[in-house]
Amino acid sequence: MIRVCMKHKHRCFGGLFCATPAGSRYDCGVEFEAHEEKDVAHPPRRCAFDPKHPVILIVTVCCALVCLLDAARIVVMSVATGPWDVLEDPTRALELAQQLDAAVLRDDVASGFYPASPDELAAAGEDAAMQWDLLRDEAVELEIIDDPASIDEIRDESVSLFDPSVKPPLLPFAWRVILGSLASSVWVLPGVALLWLLWRRMEIFRACKAGLSLPLANGAGGISAAVIVMGGLSAWTLLLGIVVSFANLLPPLDGIVALLSASALLLWIVPTVLLMWLCTVFPNGGVWSALGLTAVSARAGTLQCVGAVLFALGVQEVVLLALGVALPDFFAAGAWWEGFDELIAFGPVSLAVLDTLDAVVGAPIVEEIIFRGLLFGALVRGMGFTAAAIVSSLVFAAVHGYGLAGTVAVTATGSLLCWVYWSTGRLWAAMLAHGVHNAMVLLPLWAARTMANGWS
Repeated sequence: MIRVCMKHKHRCFGGLFCATPAGSRYDCGVEFEAHEEKDVAHPPRRCAFDPKHPVILIVTVCCALVCLLDAARIVVMSVATGPWDVLEDPTRALELAQQLDAAVLRDDVASGFYPASPDELAAAGEDAAMQWDLLRDEAVELEIIDDPASIDEIRDESVSLFDPSVKPPLLPFAWRVILGSLASSVWVLPGVALLWLLWRRMEIFRACKAGLSLPLANGAGGISAAVIVMGGLSAWTLLLGIVVSFANLLPPLDGIVALLSASALLLWIVPTVLLMWLCTVFPNGGVWSALGLTAVSARAGTLQCVGAVLFALGVQEVVLLALGVALPDFFAAGAWWEGFDELIAFGPVSLAVLDTLDAVVGAPIVEEIIFRGLLFGALVRGMGFTAAAIVSSLVFAAVHGYGLAGTVAVTATGSLLCWVYWSTGRLWAAMLAHGVHNAMVLLPLWAARTMANGWS
């Protein structure tokens, strides 16, 4: 029986960071008696810092203000900006994106062994023409071009690729197999992973019995820690924006700025882990334990975590496909430029690789600690899984700065990542799912890069 005396006088460092239990109700013996009756061994969670301490309150408020400033900037950008504001060469980007779409839709292998029918090609051609018209109209409105006919010529050539009588060049065989595997995964992954999880007797619709791996003594401390870490990331993002603006005045800084922009989240991994350790971890074990990398029998094993990741990725594809079928007009000619990365498609190989690592390694580590480990972990205590997953995923989607269609898609993805963490109890499983998802998104851009380089 684990009991914590409510009158225990714990030592602390200036009242900020406590190394022993703070005597919260979560740490009391009554709560652990209830858990023990269910044969669930919850370790005592100790307060890493007091969220009511004046210094912590000031830091939290300052970080919240920085987050609001960054959020306002993101909202303005998502509402008021278009492809001419985001991309250096939107015509080249749209032309390449549509070349890849046409090649994949009409390929027996790259389409997932289900090439598009003539009617589907016609609908895709109409969507492509709509995207070009919107691009041209915006360019005319912003007075970027004088002769709209120049874009119309590129549009006619690009849209013709969706004509069944025209045969676009095939992708290299390796890329055909890779993209075909991604396309067919929408049908294969959910079923295979679900059967695997059922065979391993994992209760996929219940919380992990051992609790979540990132230790949070109470909801207030978790939310305060999430705000502090998000505020630090927002400050880092705003600082990068200032550096980029000064780079236009000092050309020698272009190379440094390109490196910083391509590795923004990779550079923030260490500060994020340090802030996580300082805010929640250090009196409750090490960082490995917080990420769920230590052996805990009541948590999902490695193979079960992998199964949960594959199941979540498959469900995500099914959900997005269902949304596309149910709301075709909503997703048809959406903000295609939001997911287009010019650095990967057209930039130097070194920066393209660094940018890919930033998305596949940096983003999962940093964002999962913030939005799943801290924010969702704090909210799920009082709101339950469904509400906590939706709220934390809406915040997760908002910071990406996408339009309405992109926000819906990212919210669905974030909710599934919450489920992975909640059901396995291991934060690294959500990081793995996030990284694989980002890799699946970026692989078509690398195939487009091959097309841009003339199949070399």
